[in-house]
Amino acid sequence: MKLSLYTDDLREAPVDLLAVGVFSDEPDRGLTFAHLNRGLDGALESACREEDFKGRPGQTLVFNVGGGLLAKRVLVYGYGPRAGYGPEAARRLAGEAARVALKVGAASMALQLTIPEQGDGEPQSVLALVQALAEGAELGTYRYVEYRTKEQRPTALKEAKVAFVAEDVQGIRGAQLRAALQKGQAMADAVAVARDLVNCPPNVLTPIELSERAKKVAKAHELAIKVLTVRDMERQNMNLHLGVGKGSRNEPRLVHMTYTPDKKTSDRVICLVGKGLTFDAGGLSLKPADGMMEMKIDMGGAAAVIGAMQAVANLKPGCVVHGIIGAAENMPDGNAIRPGDIITGKKGISVEILNTDAEGRLVLADALAYAQDQRPTDIVDLATLTGACMVALGKLTAGAFVREEDLAEDLAAAWKESGEAFWRMPLDGALRDQLDSDVADIKNLGERWGGAITAALFLQAFVDEGVRWAHLDVAGPVFSGKAAGHTPKGATGFGVRTLAALVERLAARTEA
Repeated sequence: MKLSLYTDDLREAPVDLLAVGVFSDEPDRGLTFAHLNRGLDGALESACREEDFKGRPGQTLVFNVGGGLLAKRVLVYGYGPRAGYGPEAARRLAGEAARVALKVGAASMALQLTIPEQGDGEPQSVLALVQALAEGAELGTYRYVEYRTKEQRPTALKEAKVAFVAEDVQGIRGAQLRAALQKGQAMADAVAVARDLVNCPPNVLTPIELSERAKKVAKAHELAIKVLTVRDMERQNMNLHLGVGKGSRNEPRLVHMTYTPDKKTSDRVICLVGKGLTFDAGGLSLKPADGMMEMKIDMGGAAAVIGAMQAVANLKPGCVVHGIIGAAENMPDGNAIRPGDIITGKKGISVEILNTDAEGRLVLADALAYAQDQRPTDIVDLATLTGACMVALGKLTAGAFVREEDLAEDLAAAWKESGEAFWRMPLDGALRDQLDSDVADIKNLGERWGGAITAALFLQAFVDEGVRWAHLDVAGPVFSGKAAGHTPKGATGFGVRTLAALVERLAARTEA
């Protein structure tokens, strides 16, 4: 889609759809709305009253223009109170506008850029909003139709304009604004990569196929990549990862992508580690039928890492970044690991298997050990790890378990910038004794209560002190049951934007 800037009168915007955001606590719904309403002789305000449009968050009204504007339709979008406005609200406006544009067959749209506070034209604030509008516009057009055999309606939306009054962005060069558009488009493309991977059916996206798709991303974006086969992993004693994959005819793989800057400006070495269970039947601890229905999403962490590595290649930070993915399929057959087995992995820690459906942490344990061979300063792992995290936080928010306070601050800043919903959870050491085993160094499962915490504590046992480490449990938000704003029904690509923002933030520091 073509993205551009528009600074002329909105009433003269030659587009099929004009999207305007309004605040629920602002008189006359804002100056832009009032300006458009006058051009329509008050018809827009009358339509809002008739439809009981109050500007509540996410509330929409589509108005078919009969005359007075060049635009054919106006979408009025509710931001809610002005105090809550920011890039994520702008991203949702753009996403909603894109979905409406597709629905009505619009080929072009204009998105109003609203400044957070009256007169606040700070460059970083404005550029973040422009980037968010670009991201939302692209993400809102996302459709996964690869396996739909009936003729699909072609995507009509070909152009989006970010519209604003020039006085609102005084002191910001046009080149900066256009760069923000390009960055938003590149970030949305990276999210779409993750969405495609999670949406792909498990009979197609095996561990080997996941590694092949990672290779395509690496080749297209000039990233180094190597893929460890079963033989390679045996040489490195990655027996936990191999054990999970033993019950499947589809062999496991470990994928290692590397971004190396042309010129290093920071000594930080960042490892992004993703859980890549391309399908999880639970192994011999078989899931109930309903529990398997969405288990193709169990590689959502790996998908986010692959998408983030594409984003990193476009951002070109001044530090080394590794993307490490443990890919396997957890199935039951005569070779599958059993409850009661004891397995020693790459780290040299013996694990008693209590439940073969607690398999993601086993794959991650070996991947984390492998990551430490890269001598990182920071490790962040992403995984659709526990249902317990969804019980605690719901399906819209991910849990963040962070060992070091300074990394927690960096992550909080990154997810605030990305607009993705995280909540910091405790690494409560008082629960660690639940993982004590009578016959091995550690068990792979604790009690029912606090299950997300004990899963994180298990992973912590495989990460040395001295390396900043965080575990992100993204089980809930990687898949959505309905479309809203820039989020489609199905895979969301959750985590890509936060990882990219974190890498940018850490790379800006000159010392590790």
